[in-house]
Amino acid sequence: MIFFYHIITLVVFGVCLPFLPVIWICSAKRRANLLQRLGLFTGISEKEANTHRIWVHALSVGEVNSSLPLVTALKKKYPAHHIIFTASTKTGFERALDLMPPGRAGSPVTQMGYFPFDLWFSVRWVVGRISPDLICLVETDLWPGFLSVMAKRAIPVVLVNARLSPKSLKGYRYMGPFANLFFSKLSSVMAQTRQDALGFEQLGVAVNRIQVTGNIKFDQPCPELSREEISDLVRDLGFYTDDRIMIAGSTHAGEEPMVVRAFIQARQTDPALKLVIAPRNPARCAALPRELPLAGFRVASYLDPLENKLGADIMFLNTIGILAKAYAVCVFAFVGGSLVPKGGHNLLEPAMFGKPVVFGPHMTDFREMAQLFVQGNGGIQVENEKALANALEQMLRNPDQRTRTGYNARQIFKKNAGALNACLSGMEIFLD
Repeated sequence: MIFFYHIITLVVFGVCLPFLPVIWICSAKRRANLLQRLGLFTGISEKEANTHRIWVHALSVGEVNSSLPLVTALKKKYPAHHIIFTASTKTGFERALDLMPPGRAGSPVTQMGYFPFDLWFSVRWVVGRISPDLICLVETDLWPGFLSVMAKRAIPVVLVNARLSPKSLKGYRYMGPFANLFFSKLSSVMAQTRQDALGFEQLGVAVNRIQVTGNIKFDQPCPELSREEISDLVRDLGFYTDDRIMIAGSTHAGEEPMVVRAFIQARQTDPALKLVIAPRNPARCAALPRELPLAGFRVASYLDPLENKLGADIMFLNTIGILAKAYAVCVFAFVGGSLVPKGGHNLLEPAMFGKPVVFGPHMTDFREMAQLFVQGNGGIQVENEKALANALEQMLRNPDQRTRTGYNARQIFKKNAGALNACLSGMEIFLD
Protein backbone atom coordinates (compact mmCIF):
# COMPACT_ATOMS: atom_id res chain seq x y z
CA MET A 1 0.00 0.00 0.00
CA ILE A 2 2.88 2.38 0.74
CA PHE A 3 4.07 1.87 -2.87
CA PHE A 4 0.80 3.30 -4.20
CA TYR A 5 1.03 6.17 -1.71
CA HIS A 6 4.47 7.09 -3.07
CA ILE A 7 3.12 6.95 -6.63
CA ILE A 8 0.23 9.26 -5.71
CA THR A 9 2.51 11.81 -4.01
CA LEU A 10 4.87 11.82 -7.00
CA VAL A 11 1.96 12.37 -9.40
CA VAL A 12 0.70 15.27 -7.28
CA PHE A 13 4.21 16.72 -7.18
CA GLY A 14 4.50 16.39 -10.95
CA VAL A 15 1.24 18.30 -11.40
CA CYS A 16 2.43 21.05 -9.05
CA LEU A 17 5.98 21.24 -10.45
CA PRO A 18 5.23 23.81 -13.22
CA PHE A 19 3.74 26.13 -10.61
CA LEU A 20 6.72 26.08 -8.23
CA PRO A 21 8.48 29.06 -9.89
CA VAL A 22 5.28 31.10 -9.56
CA ILE A 23 4.94 30.10 -5.91
CA TRP A 24 8.58 31.01 -5.36
CA ILE A 25 8.13 34.46 -6.86
CA CYS A 26 4.71 35.36 -5.45
CA SER A 27 4.70 33.84 -1.96
CA ALA A 28 7.26 35.06 0.54
CA LYS A 29 5.85 32.55 3.02
CA ARG A 30 6.55 29.58 0.71
CA ARG A 31 9.82 31.02 -0.55
CA ALA A 32 11.17 30.99 3.01
CA ASN A 33 11.11 27.19 3.25
CA LEU A 34 10.39 25.67 -0.17
CA LEU A 35 13.93 24.47 -0.91
CA GLN A 36 14.39 23.11 2.60
CA ARG A 37 11.10 21.23 2.57
CA LEU A 38 11.96 19.73 -0.81
CA GLY A 39 15.24 18.55 0.71
CA LEU A 40 17.37 20.51 -1.77
CA PHE A 41 18.84 22.64 0.99
CA THR A 42 18.53 21.63 4.64
CA GLY A 43 20.76 24.11 6.44
CA ILE A 44 21.86 21.19 8.62
CA SER A 45 25.38 19.78 8.55
CA GLU A 46 26.10 16.09 8.11
CA LYS A 47 26.43 13.98 11.21
CA GLU A 48 29.96 13.63 12.53
CA ALA A 49 31.43 10.24 13.35
CA ASN A 50 30.82 8.86 16.85
CA THR A 51 28.11 11.40 17.65
CA HIS A 52 24.45 10.94 18.50
CA ARG A 53 21.48 12.95 17.32
CA ILE A 54 17.91 13.32 18.56
CA TRP A 55 15.52 14.84 16.01
CA VAL A 56 12.60 16.71 17.59
CA HIS A 57 9.85 17.91 15.26
CA ALA A 58 6.93 20.26 15.92
CA LEU A 59 4.33 21.23 13.33
CA SER A 60 3.70 24.90 14.12
CA VAL A 61 3.67 27.52 16.88
CA GLY A 62 1.54 25.63 19.40
CA GLU A 63 3.55 22.44 19.11
CA VAL A 64 6.82 24.40 19.21
CA ASN A 65 5.76 25.98 22.50
CA SER A 66 4.88 22.54 23.86
CA SER A 67 8.23 21.11 22.80
CA LEU A 68 10.44 23.53 24.74
CA PRO A 69 10.39 21.65 28.08
CA LEU A 70 10.93 18.36 26.23
CA VAL A 71 13.93 19.62 24.28
CA THR A 72 15.42 21.21 27.39
CA ALA A 73 14.97 18.02 29.43
CA LEU A 74 16.42 15.82 26.68
CA LYS A 75 19.53 17.97 26.48
CA LYS A 76 19.91 17.91 30.25
CA LYS A 77 19.58 14.13 30.42
CA TYR A 78 21.68 13.45 27.31
CA PRO A 79 24.18 16.34 27.17
CA ALA A 80 26.43 14.59 24.64
CA HIS A 81 23.58 14.17 22.14
CA HIS A 82 22.97 16.82 19.50
CA ILE A 83 19.37 18.04 19.29
CA ILE A 84 18.17 18.74 15.74
CA PHE A 85 14.89 20.65 15.69
CA THR A 86 12.48 21.09 12.78
CA ALA A 87 9.14 22.78 12.19
CA SER A 88 6.77 22.62 9.23
CA THR A 89 5.50 26.20 9.11
CA LYS A 90 7.29 29.51 8.78
CA THR A 91 5.69 30.86 11.97
CA GLY A 92 6.61 27.69 13.84
CA PHE A 93 10.21 27.93 12.66
CA GLU A 94 10.42 31.59 13.69
CA ARG A 95 8.97 30.78 17.10
CA ALA A 96 11.53 28.00 17.56
CA LEU A 97 14.35 30.38 16.63
CA ASP A 98 13.06 32.80 19.25
CA LEU A 99 12.78 30.16 22.00
CA MET A 100 15.90 28.08 21.40
CA PRO A 101 18.20 29.57 18.75
CA PRO A 102 21.10 27.28 17.79
CA GLY A 103 24.45 28.64 18.85
CA ARG A 104 23.17 30.78 21.70
CA ALA A 105 24.73 29.98 25.06
CA GLY A 106 22.47 27.64 26.99
CA SER A 107 20.26 26.77 24.02
CA PRO A 108 19.46 23.04 23.94
CA VAL A 109 19.25 22.96 20.13
CA THR A 110 22.34 22.28 18.03
CA GLN A 111 20.85 22.89 14.58
CA MET A 112 17.45 23.79 13.17
CA GLY A 113 15.64 23.34 9.87
CA TYR A 114 12.33 22.57 8.17
CA PHE A 115 10.52 19.24 8.03
CA PRO A 116 10.51 17.72 4.52
CA PHE A 117 7.50 17.32 2.27
CA ASP A 118 6.32 13.70 2.25
CA LEU A 119 8.01 12.93 -1.07
CA TRP A 120 10.26 9.87 -0.97
CA PHE A 121 13.29 11.73 -2.35
CA SER A 122 12.83 14.73 -0.02
CA VAL A 123 12.50 12.51 3.04
CA ARG A 124 15.52 10.38 2.07
CA TRP A 125 17.72 13.43 1.46
CA VAL A 126 16.81 15.15 4.73
CA VAL A 127 16.98 12.00 6.84
CA GLY A 128 20.30 11.07 5.27
CA ARG A 129 21.62 14.49 6.21
CA ILE A 130 20.38 14.41 9.80
CA SER A 131 20.90 10.67 10.43
CA PRO A 132 19.10 10.64 13.80
CA ASP A 133 19.26 7.98 16.49
CA LEU A 134 15.72 8.85 17.64
CA ILE A 135 12.88 10.97 16.26
CA CYS A 136 10.38 12.67 18.57
CA LEU A 137 7.24 13.98 16.88
CA VAL A 138 5.40 16.40 19.15
CA GLU A 139 1.61 15.89 19.23
CA THR A 140 0.94 15.46 15.51
CA ASP A 141 2.22 15.75 11.91
CA LEU A 142 2.31 12.09 10.90
CA TRP A 143 3.19 11.25 7.28
CA PRO A 144 3.13 7.71 5.84
CA GLY A 145 6.12 8.16 3.53
CA PHE A 146 8.28 9.59 6.29
CA LEU A 147 7.34 6.83 8.73
CA SER A 148 7.98 4.15 6.11
CA VAL A 149 11.51 5.43 5.45
CA MET A 150 12.23 5.53 9.20
CA ALA A 151 11.04 1.94 9.60
CA LYS A 152 13.26 0.75 6.74
CA ARG A 153 16.25 2.47 8.33
CA ALA A 154 15.36 1.10 11.80
CA ILE A 155 15.16 4.61 13.26
CA PRO A 156 12.70 4.67 16.19
CA VAL A 157 9.91 7.26 15.99
CA VAL A 158 8.13 8.34 19.17
CA LEU A 159 4.91 10.37 19.13
CA VAL A 160 5.13 12.55 22.24
CA ASN A 161 2.23 14.36 23.91
CA ALA A 162 -0.01 12.51 21.48
CA ARG A 163 -3.61 13.63 21.21
CA LEU A 164 -6.49 12.48 19.06
CA SER A 165 -9.64 14.59 18.88
CA PRO A 166 -12.98 12.88 18.18
CA LYS A 167 -13.01 14.58 14.77
CA SER A 168 -9.54 13.24 13.90
CA LEU A 169 -10.42 9.75 15.12
CA LYS A 170 -13.55 9.75 12.99
CA GLY A 171 -11.57 10.94 9.96
CA TYR A 172 -8.95 8.21 10.32
CA ARG A 173 -11.67 5.58 10.68
CA TYR A 174 -13.18 6.69 7.36
CA MET A 175 -9.80 5.99 5.75
CA GLY A 176 -10.12 2.31 6.62
CA PRO A 177 -6.96 0.20 6.09
CA PHE A 178 -5.13 3.23 4.68
CA ALA A 179 -5.06 4.75 8.20
CA ASN A 180 -2.67 1.96 9.17
CA LEU A 181 0.04 3.77 7.18
CA PHE A 182 -0.03 6.61 9.73
CA PHE A 183 0.32 4.54 12.88
CA SER A 184 1.74 1.06 12.30
CA LYS A 185 5.35 2.28 12.04
CA LEU A 186 5.38 4.27 15.28
CA SER A 187 7.77 2.84 17.86
CA SER A 188 5.91 4.40 20.79
CA VAL A 189 2.87 6.59 21.40
CA MET A 190 2.95 8.69 24.57
CA ALA A 191 -0.66 9.79 24.91
CA GLN A 192 -1.93 12.77 26.88
CA THR A 193 -4.99 10.96 28.27
CA ARG A 194 -6.51 7.50 28.55
CA GLN A 195 -9.13 8.51 25.99
CA ASP A 196 -6.38 9.46 23.53
CA ALA A 197 -4.67 6.12 24.17
CA LEU A 198 -7.89 4.21 23.44
CA GLY A 199 -8.24 6.12 20.18
CA PHE A 200 -4.75 5.15 19.03
CA GLU A 201 -5.44 1.56 20.02
CA GLN A 202 -8.60 1.58 17.88
CA LEU A 203 -6.50 2.80 14.95
CA GLY A 204 -4.21 -0.19 15.16
CA VAL A 205 -1.32 0.85 17.39
CA ALA A 206 -0.21 -2.15 19.45
CA VAL A 207 -1.17 -1.84 23.12
CA ASN A 208 2.42 -2.47 24.24
CA ARG A 209 3.51 0.60 22.26
CA ILE A 210 1.07 2.97 23.97
CA GLN A 211 1.48 4.62 27.35
CA VAL A 212 -0.44 7.43 29.03
CA THR A 213 2.11 10.02 30.13
CA GLY A 214 -0.02 13.14 30.57
CA ASN A 215 0.33 16.53 28.93
CA ILE A 216 3.84 18.03 28.81
CA LYS A 217 2.30 21.49 28.43
CA PHE A 218 1.91 21.41 32.22
CA ASP A 219 5.70 21.09 32.51
CA GLN A 220 6.56 24.25 30.61
CA PRO A 221 8.53 26.80 32.64
CA CYS A 222 6.70 29.87 33.88
CA PRO A 223 8.61 33.08 33.15
CA GLU A 224 9.27 35.13 36.26
CA LEU A 225 8.88 38.81 35.40
CA SER A 226 9.97 41.61 37.72
CA ARG A 227 7.76 44.63 38.37
CA GLU A 228 10.00 46.65 36.09
CA GLU A 229 9.68 44.09 33.30
CA ILE A 230 5.90 44.05 33.67
CA SER A 231 5.78 47.85 33.61
CA ASP A 232 7.92 47.90 30.46
CA LEU A 233 5.69 45.29 28.83
CA VAL A 234 2.55 47.29 29.61
CA ARG A 235 4.16 50.33 28.00
CA ASP A 236 5.31 48.32 24.98
CA LEU A 237 1.69 47.29 24.49
CA GLY A 238 0.67 50.95 24.38
CA PHE A 239 -1.00 51.08 27.78
CA TYR A 240 -0.50 52.74 31.17
CA THR A 241 0.08 50.98 34.48
CA ASP A 242 -3.40 51.81 35.83
CA ASP A 243 -5.16 50.34 32.77
CA ARG A 244 -6.93 47.01 33.14
CA ILE A 245 -6.00 44.80 30.22
CA MET A 246 -7.94 41.98 28.61
CA ILE A 247 -6.07 39.72 26.19
CA ALA A 248 -7.84 37.75 23.48
CA GLY A 249 -5.18 35.27 22.39
CA SER A 250 -4.96 32.88 19.42
CA THR A 251 -8.19 34.14 17.87
CA HIS A 252 -9.54 32.95 14.53
CA ALA A 253 -11.65 34.50 11.79
CA GLY A 254 -15.15 35.14 13.09
CA GLU A 255 -14.09 35.43 16.72
CA GLU A 256 -12.69 38.95 16.75
CA PRO A 257 -16.07 40.65 16.06
CA MET A 258 -17.62 38.73 18.97
CA VAL A 259 -14.70 39.58 21.25
CA VAL A 260 -14.82 43.28 20.37
CA ARG A 261 -18.57 43.52 20.95
CA ALA A 262 -18.20 41.73 24.30
CA PHE A 263 -15.35 44.09 25.18
CA ILE A 264 -17.48 47.14 24.32
CA GLN A 265 -20.25 45.91 26.61
CA ALA A 266 -17.82 45.10 29.43
CA ARG A 267 -16.15 48.49 29.09
CA GLN A 268 -19.38 50.12 30.21
CA THR A 269 -18.69 48.52 33.59
CA ASP A 270 -15.05 49.67 33.66
CA PRO A 271 -13.93 52.42 31.22
CA ALA A 272 -10.29 51.64 32.10
CA LEU A 273 -10.55 48.27 30.36
CA LYS A 274 -8.23 47.85 27.37
CA LEU A 275 -8.06 45.05 24.81
CA VAL A 276 -5.21 43.17 23.16
CA ILE A 277 -6.15 41.03 20.15
CA ALA A 278 -3.58 38.42 19.16
CA PRO A 279 -4.78 36.43 16.12
CA ARG A 280 -3.43 32.94 15.68
CA ASN A 281 -2.08 34.19 12.36
CA PRO A 282 -0.51 37.61 13.06
CA ALA A 283 -0.69 38.53 9.36
CA ARG A 284 -4.45 38.95 9.78
CA CYS A 285 -3.83 42.06 11.89
CA ALA A 286 -3.39 44.14 8.74
CA ALA A 287 -7.03 43.71 7.68
CA LEU A 288 -8.79 43.34 11.03
CA PRO A 289 -9.07 47.05 11.94
CA ARG A 290 -11.15 47.59 8.79
CA GLU A 291 -13.42 44.64 9.58
CA LEU A 292 -14.27 45.34 13.23
CA PRO A 293 -16.60 47.85 14.97
CA LEU A 294 -13.83 50.09 16.30
CA ALA A 295 -15.37 53.55 15.88
CA GLY A 296 -14.46 55.81 18.79
CA PHE A 297 -11.50 53.69 19.92
CA ARG A 298 -7.84 54.47 19.55
CA VAL A 299 -6.34 51.49 17.73
CA ALA A 300 -2.68 50.56 17.34
CA SER A 301 -0.41 47.66 16.44
CA TYR A 302 2.43 46.29 18.53
CA LEU A 303 5.09 47.05 15.92
CA ASP A 304 4.04 50.71 15.67
CA PRO A 305 6.45 53.31 17.10
CA LEU A 306 5.84 53.92 20.81
CA GLU A 307 4.61 57.47 20.29
CA ASN A 308 1.94 56.18 17.90
CA LYS A 309 0.58 53.47 20.16
CA LEU A 310 0.81 54.83 23.72
CA GLY A 311 -2.68 55.47 25.06
CA ALA A 312 -4.34 52.89 22.79
CA ASP A 313 -7.68 51.34 23.66
CA ILE A 314 -7.26 48.31 21.42
CA MET A 315 -3.90 46.79 20.51
CA PHE A 316 -3.32 44.27 17.71
CA LEU A 317 -0.43 41.93 18.40
CA ASN A 318 0.99 41.69 14.88
CA THR A 319 4.06 39.59 15.69
CA ILE A 320 4.84 36.21 17.20
CA GLY A 321 6.74 35.47 20.39
CA ILE A 322 5.05 38.13 22.55
CA LEU A 323 1.68 36.64 23.47
CA ALA A 324 2.88 34.06 26.02
CA LYS A 325 4.68 36.75 28.02
CA ALA A 326 1.96 39.38 27.49
CA TYR A 327 -0.51 37.30 29.49
CA ALA A 328 1.43 38.38 32.58
CA VAL A 329 -0.04 41.90 32.38
CA CYS A 330 -3.73 41.10 31.85
CA VAL A 331 -6.51 40.91 34.43
CA PHE A 332 -8.18 38.09 32.50
CA ALA A 333 -7.73 36.32 29.19
CA PHE A 334 -9.91 34.87 26.48
CA VAL A 335 -8.32 31.95 24.62
CA GLY A 336 -9.49 31.71 21.03
CA GLY A 337 -10.28 28.98 18.58
CA SER A 338 -13.11 28.18 20.97
CA LEU A 339 -16.03 30.45 20.02
CA VAL A 340 -15.66 29.11 16.49
CA PRO A 341 -15.14 25.38 15.77
CA LYS A 342 -11.34 25.31 15.64
CA GLY A 343 -10.75 22.97 18.58
CA GLY A 344 -9.48 25.57 21.05
CA HIS A 345 -5.97 26.45 22.16
CA ASN A 346 -3.68 26.15 25.17
CA LEU A 347 -5.24 27.52 28.37
CA LEU A 348 -2.03 27.21 30.35
CA GLU A 349 -0.23 30.27 29.00
CA PRO A 350 -2.44 32.72 30.95
CA ALA A 351 -3.05 30.23 33.78
CA MET A 352 0.63 29.94 34.69
CA PHE A 353 0.58 33.66 35.53
CA GLY A 354 -2.46 33.20 37.76
CA LYS A 355 -4.90 34.79 35.32
CA PRO A 356 -8.58 33.80 34.99
CA VAL A 357 -9.21 32.08 31.66
CA VAL A 358 -12.36 32.39 29.57
CA PHE A 359 -12.98 30.12 26.59
CA GLY A 360 -15.80 29.03 24.32
CA PRO A 361 -17.57 25.71 23.76
CA HIS A 362 -15.32 24.38 20.97
CA MET A 363 -12.45 22.81 22.92
CA THR A 364 -12.22 19.41 21.22
CA ASP A 365 -8.40 19.56 20.97
CA PHE A 366 -8.12 20.45 24.67
CA ARG A 367 -11.20 18.78 26.11
CA GLU A 368 -9.54 17.31 29.23
CA MET A 369 -7.72 20.56 29.94
CA ALA A 370 -10.99 22.49 29.61
CA GLN A 371 -12.67 20.09 32.04
CA LEU A 372 -9.87 20.59 34.56
CA PHE A 373 -10.31 24.35 34.48
CA VAL A 374 -14.09 24.26 34.73
CA GLN A 375 -14.13 21.67 37.53
CA GLY A 376 -11.28 23.40 39.37
CA ASN A 377 -12.88 26.86 39.09
CA GLY A 378 -9.84 28.16 37.25
CA GLY A 379 -11.69 29.11 34.09
CA ILE A 380 -15.07 30.03 32.70
CA GLN A 381 -16.49 28.27 29.67
CA VAL A 382 -19.03 30.36 27.76
CA GLU A 383 -21.44 29.29 25.06
CA ASN A 384 -21.59 32.42 22.94
CA GLU A 385 -20.83 36.12 22.61
CA LYS A 386 -23.48 37.20 25.11
CA ALA A 387 -22.18 34.80 27.74
CA LEU A 388 -18.65 36.06 27.09
CA ALA A 389 -19.71 39.66 27.72
CA ASN A 390 -21.52 38.64 30.91
CA ALA A 391 -18.46 36.74 32.17
CA LEU A 392 -16.21 39.76 31.55
CA GLU A 393 -18.61 42.10 33.34
CA GLN A 394 -18.86 39.72 36.28
CA MET A 395 -15.10 39.57 36.72
CA LEU A 396 -14.79 43.35 36.48
CA ARG A 397 -17.44 43.82 39.18
CA ASN A 398 -15.95 41.15 41.47
CA PRO A 399 -12.17 41.54 41.81
CA ASP A 400 -12.08 38.99 44.67
CA GLN A 401 -13.67 36.36 42.45
CA ARG A 402 -11.23 37.28 39.71
CA THR A 403 -8.32 36.76 42.09
CA ARG A 404 -9.66 33.40 43.31
CA THR A 405 -10.22 32.16 39.77
CA GLY A 406 -6.70 33.20 38.78
CA TYR A 407 -5.24 31.47 41.84
CA ASN A 408 -7.14 28.29 41.00
CA ALA A 409 -5.88 28.47 37.41
CA ARG A 410 -2.27 28.60 38.57
CA GLN A 411 -2.82 25.70 40.98
CA ILE A 412 -4.23 23.59 38.16
CA PHE A 413 -1.11 24.36 36.13
CA LYS A 414 1.23 23.41 38.99
CA LYS A 415 -0.58 20.27 40.19
CA ASN A 416 -0.73 18.54 36.82
CA ALA A 417 2.99 18.59 36.02
CA GLY A 418 4.93 15.33 35.67
CA ALA A 419 4.30 14.18 32.10
CA LEU A 420 7.80 15.17 31.08
CA ASN A 421 9.48 12.67 33.41
CA ALA A 422 7.16 9.93 32.17
CA CYS A 423 8.11 10.72 28.56
CA LEU A 424 11.83 10.70 29.33
CA SER A 425 11.49 7.34 31.07
CA GLY A 426 9.67 5.94 28.04
CA MET A 427 12.48 7.06 25.73
CA GLU A 428 15.26 5.41 27.71
CA ILE A 429 14.83 2.14 25.82
CA PHE A 430 15.76 3.93 22.58
CA LEU A 431 18.66 6.02 23.90
CA ASP A 432 20.41 4.16 26.74
